[in-house]
Amino acid sequence: MGIKTNVMEQIETDDLTSEQLERFVKFIAEDDMDYYEREIMHLPVDEQREFFKLNPEFMKDYPVDHDNVNIDLLRDKMYRGILRRIRAKQTA
Repeated sequence: MGIKTNVMEQIETDDLTSEQLERFVKFIAEDDMDYYEREIMHLPVDEQREFFKLNPEFMKDYPVDHDNVNIDLLRDKMYRGILRRIRAKQTA
């Protein structure tokens, strides 16, 4: 959640509409894997790799190698489920 923390420090929430604030809070509170599935997964492979390079804190709670991200595996629903289980066991 490092990216989200940095974003939160830079945004003045007083300037947001109630809808924007609700979306922002959801973004901050949601899991990185959920954000990946909703926003990143559907981007072209080269854009995904660039995103991971620019955001090394993204999905830091998951066993993902940011220097050598396997986008094909991350796009696989079963693999993402396995990553979620690994994370749950590590944080339990």
